[in-house]
Amino acid sequence: MQPLFLPRRSVPHKAPLLGFISAGNPLDPTPFTTRRRIPIPPGFRRFGMFVFQVDGNSMTLPDGSGLPHGSFLLVDSHDVISQEGHVYAFRLADGSLVAKRLRLRAGRPAMYSDNPSYSPIVLDREVRRCGRVYAFSLDGRTWEYAGYRPWSH
Repeated sequence: MQPLFLPRRSVPHKAPLLGFISAGNPLDPTPFTTRRRIPIPPGFRRFGMFVFQVDGNSMTLPDGSGLPHGSFLLVDSHDVISQEGHVYAFRLADGSLVAKRLRLRAGRPAMYSDNPSYSPIVLDREVRRCGRVYAFSLDGRTWEYAGYRPWSH
């Protein structure tokens, strides 16, 4: 009997741009009609990846770094394991999407902004993680890894 060989699937080289994700107040989910695909460099390609464009400044640090308004976030939809300190794309009960850092608040998971002007939001059963933000781009062409940020407050 000959061994069964399955053809290898290649990792997609483009990711769908699904629309905007709020980094501030939650956005209305209805304007997600614009669909285009953004080329992703080989080191950043994954199965289940998609892109959002940031709307708002809650994930911008006081020095201007971080995930500023207009930047692009590359999300791994297969990585939904909760790890404190990483940024995730969350879908709220009303369908709106937000990008926030996961932290604990009084022993419960909460969504935190990198901008200290925004208050944390405690997670409830209605909130779903869409995936971990693992890279970002300011221009949609040059990507950097979005890493863990330790608790600093």
